[in-house]
Amino acid sequence: MILWDPLYPMPVYLGIATVIVALVWIARRISVSPKTRRPILLGMRASVLIALAVLLLNPIERRETVMPPRRPAVALLVDCSQSMGLGQGQSRLDQLKQTIGTVTRNVQRKRDIDLPMFRFGSRLAKVPGLTELTAADDRSLLSDALKRLSSRVADDRTQAVVLFSDGAVDQSDQLEDLATAYRKLGIPVHAMLPDQGDLRGDVAITELSLPSRVSKGDRATVRALIESRGFENERVVVSIRPDNRPRSPPLASLPITLREGTTSCELVVTADPALGELAIDVPIQTGEAVDTNNRVPFRLIDKDRTLNVLYMEGTSAAESRWLQDALHADSDIKCVAMTVDNQHAQRPRLQRTDDPYRGFPSTRAELFQYDVVICSDISFRAFTPEQIDWTVELVDQRGGGFVMIGGFTSFGAGGWDRTPWEGMIPFDMSGRRDYLNQGFRVAVPPQTQSHPIWNLLDDPRRNRKALDAMPPFSGTNLISRVKPAATLLGQTRTPLARVGIMPVFACESYGRGRTFAMSTDTTYGWGARFEREWGEGDNRYYQKFWRNVVRWLAENSQASQNRLVLRADQVIYSPDESIELVVQAFDDSFVPTTNYRLTTRLVAELEPTATAADNPAASSSMSVTMNPQPASRQYTVTIPARLAAASDDRSSPMQTAHLVVDAWLGNQKIATESLQLQLLHRSTEWLHPQANPERLQRVVDAGGGQMVSSPLELQALLESLDIAPGEVLIHKLPAWDHWMLWTMLLAVLAIDWILRRRGTGPATQRP
Repeated sequence: MILWDPLYPMPVYLGIATVIVALVWIARRISVSPKTRRPILLGMRASVLIALAVLLLNPIERRETVMPPRRPAVALLVDCSQSMGLGQGQSRLDQLKQTIGTVTRNVQRKRDIDLPMFRFGSRLAKVPGLTELTAADDRSLLSDALKRLSSRVADDRTQAVVLFSDGAVDQSDQLEDLATAYRKLGIPVHAMLPDQGDLRGDVAITELSLPSRVSKGDRATVRALIESRGFENERVVVSIRPDNRPRSPPLASLPITLREGTTSCELVVTADPALGELAIDVPIQTGEAVDTNNRVPFRLIDKDRTLNVLYMEGTSAAESRWLQDALHADSDIKCVAMTVDNQHAQRPRLQRTDDPYRGFPSTRAELFQYDVVICSDISFRAFTPEQIDWTVELVDQRGGGFVMIGGFTSFGAGGWDRTPWEGMIPFDMSGRRDYLNQGFRVAVPPQTQSHPIWNLLDDPRRNRKALDAMPPFSGTNLISRVKPAATLLGQTRTPLARVGIMPVFACESYGRGRTFAMSTDTTYGWGARFEREWGEGDNRYYQKFWRNVVRWLAENSQASQNRLVLRADQVIYSPDESIELVVQAFDDSFVPTTNYRLTTRLVAELEPTATAADNPAASSSMSVTMNPQPASRQYTVTIPARLAAASDDRSSPMQTAHLVVDAWLGNQKIATESLQLQLLHRSTEWLHPQANPERLQRVVDAGGGQMVSSPLELQALLESLDIAPGEVLIHKLPAWDHWMLWTMLLAVLAIDWILRRRGTGPATQRP
């Protein structure tokens, strides 16, 4: 097909035609030869000029090519805001992802169709598959998504847009106008809601406060703040259980009545390292939007509390087993027993019962691995002056415990009143170097029966009976009195010869640590019945007594601590809050120090230890240096409770994070410790979880689509789309750009020239 596309207005072409006619007429008039005036020559010249004039009309050759039919396309637009992560059991988004996956597989098995997938929330993005769809955005900007999507579907193949959302989208006035624009483009907007029951609101644990440090057996108060929306006046029971046994009987529970807003509660739980990590939880309510924020794990004990006890017994190795067995009944107490080769030798030699070649610790650091030292009937000559001084330092500076038990070489009889140990023993033994082989029973003063050492049974009445049933002893070292700062825990019921009523058990604080003393023996001889018969047909009270003694003495001990002790002001933080971190560091001798450089960082996942150690720069690249406080011998820092963007998972309202602290000496890492925290993501998406199908229906009505209510309807919709007709390609070529046309023009001019030459060949002169 030839089309004309004149380059100039028509009057120009009329003028050109007039000029051509005039030129032909003039040529005929001025011709000098009759032959050159011949019509055929004039016609040939005129035809060339006319042909050139016609070319100025710009003839165009139009050709059409019809491409093969194209497969249809449907844009799948999926809401990935945080409200889509709501729902009990299966979230709204997970349900829609399952539907999309099933339906698209079924449809694409039957027909050839493109189903490009887009996510929207804070922004629009094309995604390659369902795995990239996560409910992480804190906004649902549908109007912005529809604007940006329009440029991606303007390809004449997209026949529909299917919107997957709960309707909790922005309330822009442009929504319906944008949907109408899609309808005018011939692209209807359909929508599908997740099939979720009515969500009433949410219950969440938003704050949790714990004691900074506790020991086994302590009664720890856990304070929690419960935030509730949509469940006013509902009764729930807040409970604490072992984290790995969520269905076990609660360790503590408290019924509360929810109110709109926050409700505070306090639960008291007995600390026990054997339970491991604990968790506080609120039962999930019917119609609750989120179930991941009803439970928060935590740890009461932030250090390893396995206690190491050094027990030295002068009676015999066989007798040491009674006290050692009593302590080993607690899996968190490890007792190393020692005895002497000759109790009354000039220089007795201590040796371990499990390894005779090893004796009392020969270095200060080795001794400081122990929390409690028990000396039973050992002469002071078995120790070097340095070992005696180290033991005093263990108690005074490191918070350890010390026990002296009676015997022929104990207290003044063993010469201990002339050593540094005299200052930390609760008895005044000055001037008393004798002992008495006389039977007696012990009376526990009423005012000290509640002391933790005497806590044998939980029932106070039964506990008093157990104390009264303590078997008699058959001898004791003679003691002058209890020191003024000490606590008398037991005394003889009746007067003894030469001393009258005499103290038998006493304890006191010494520096940072604690000490305990009993004037009589705990083994065969003076205490044979005490070690074998104090119980209910067994020695259970004897065993519990010694475990109580050791735990009370070791309460402030640093030997079982890590090199770094971390303490944060909270367990749960919002992104706009700051973490107040306090860290205490210990040197090689386990003495508090501020000589290290401490760095801290907040991470989502803990790094492998080897990686951090091998590459110190990598582990500290995003770290904050802590501030040393020499006066208090600790470090402090305040850091934002925010993770790096790449690690911040907004698909859940509660995310576990780890506060990691590294101690450096130069470029060498000395120690690493971590503290687990919970980050609470607050968003209107969580606070208002109800779906809004009415808003989605208005978008569908304006977009000329339909609400899809089931996977079958969605599949039928996709299968109903027609194959798009093939695209028509139009090619336009200038008709004058052809070799034959120019060849013909040249041929005409050549013929004209030949004819004229022949007509003017040897000329005849005119008369």
